Amino acid sequence: MVGPNLALLSLSSAALIAAQSFQSTPVLGWNSYNKDSCSPTQDGITKTINALADRGFVAAGYNFFQIDCGWASRDGQRNSSTGALKIDTNAFPNGLKPLSDLARSKGMKWTMYSDAGVRMCDPQSPSPVLGSLGHEAQDAEFFKSLNTEYVKYDNCYADGPAASQNAPKDARTDFPSRFGVMWKELQRVGIPGMLICQWGTPYSSSSGLQGPKDWTKGISTSFRLSDDITQGWASMYRIYNQAVHIAASGQVGPGHIADADLLEVGNKGMTFDEQATHFAAWAMLKSALMISTDVSALSADTVKVLQNKDLLAINQDSAVKPITLKQRWSLDRDLWSGDLANGDVAVLVVDLSNTRRTLSVQLSTLGIESATIKDLWSGTTTSGSSFSKQVNAHGSIALRLSNIKRRSTTTNYKYISASTGSLASGASISSCSGCTSTNKVGNLGGPSNGALTLSNIRTSQATQTVRFDYVNCDVGYAFSGDTRNNERNASISVNGGAAKTISFPLTGYNWDKDVTKGYAVELSGFSTTGANSIVIKGANGAYAPDFDRVGVVA
Repeated sequence: MVGPNLALLSLSSAALIAAQSFQSTPVLGWNSYNKDSCSPTQDGITKTINALADRGFVAAGYNFFQIDCGWASRDGQRNSSTGALKIDTNAFPNGLKPLSDLARSKGMKWTMYSDAGVRMCDPQSPSPVLGSLGHEAQDAEFFKSLNTEYVKYDNCYADGPAASQNAPKDARTDFPSRFGVMWKELQRVGIPGMLICQWGTPYSSSSGLQGPKDWTKGISTSFRLSDDITQGWASMYRIYNQAVHIAASGQVGPGHIADADLLEVGNKGMTFDEQATHFAAWAMLKSALMISTDVSALSADTVKVLQNKDLLAINQDSAVKPITLKQRWSLDRDLWSGDLANGDVAVLVVDLSNTRRTLSVQLSTLGIESATIKDLWSGTTTSGSSFSKQVNAHGSIALRLSNIKRRSTTTNYKYISASTGSLASGASISSCSGCTSTNKVGNLGGPSNGALTLSNIRTSQATQTVRFDYVNCDVGYAFSGDTRNNERNASISVNGGAAKTISFPLTGYNWDKDVTKGYAVELSGFSTTGANSIVIKGANGAYAPDFDRVGVVA
């Protein structure tokens, strides 16, 4: 892939050094958007800066302070002498420099917001606030005059100022070039960090659709992996599902951070336990951790969550390896884990049943015989081969394993190509360049209730972890009535038994090649002495993902 890196070719050596000087781990800090929308004020920002310092957040590592949309003038005019964006003096009568100076005096780094369009994002539609498109050099110099070290760069009004051009979600061909211009100018003036905030929408390249993990490297220090977070568990879960394939890609790492959007911790819409799970997931996924709430109003318990030293240490681990989803027991629980730089392992177990109950994790499922186990919520340490704890609805177990004794076991699988099965009610076969079988079965479920039956399957285990290679590129976004949560469900039955609804998270953007391989699903009801059958349909009238092949224990 060549396009995204073209913007770097003309950078000077000094600018390249500036780009390399930005921290390689996720940023921690505060952003105004979830608290103030696009209406921040001088008084509110002043109070927040002081509260972050007074309540221990700066000492805990939250040192990036960012005003989001709403700081710029609403008169549609630029500075007549510099050509740069103007400050909204109604909201900030003293300008932004005193606020930058205050934040820096408290130990924070000043960061700014702008947009790679002709207008900035704004609740008023069409937006009256100018963006930076076509004026990147002037705006970069203005940001530098404020001692800015990091810029969040948004994606509204890329094609023009009309209301219909506000927030395009279609694939585009101009992402690397359009965002690359601002990156180049920021490096020129010595601003080392930039977040590309284009909501996880794909770049249309000559080789197909590419998510931001693919094209933003070299023209940013981080990228938004999804559309905006909004209040409530469902929004968090949508982003969490979109993170699955990105975390598993191996492309996230030092200096190339997948940003899951602002934290909703402290806001309405989620219970305390849901907010804690949200925080633990973002921390272990190695997302930026940007608080976006009224810091002065946070309860002591919520402050304790946000300042959890063990979770912050995992987030800032030098390896920058996100946890990956090891297994989902649909509508029950998720098991995630990931390696840390010193050989320890981070583990997250998330309740999906939305009930108070005991969660357990057997370390053997992670290839571990025994370990020292630290409960990151309580701070207590034990040793053993398993861990159990009672959690509230949508609560979580967050662990750090050390002194690990690995176990080497190999389970042999035999795979059945989906295309060799029996298709019914509109299910169909299509080519798939990323599939091991070179084709796949789709149109399962939906209005015709398409179905796939795999027969004459032999296996040695009655209850087992079955492996699925599948494709799900049904990307969901926030707003506009889009209720997709970045998973597709399939109804799967074994030997005519009761069907189980199985969740299959997003795999990427290209239906012909973005395959998740070896997805683990626990199924029971197999015969160990005779032939077996597996029937796959959609669930609740919706479409299932497409399937390449299914693996059973030999």
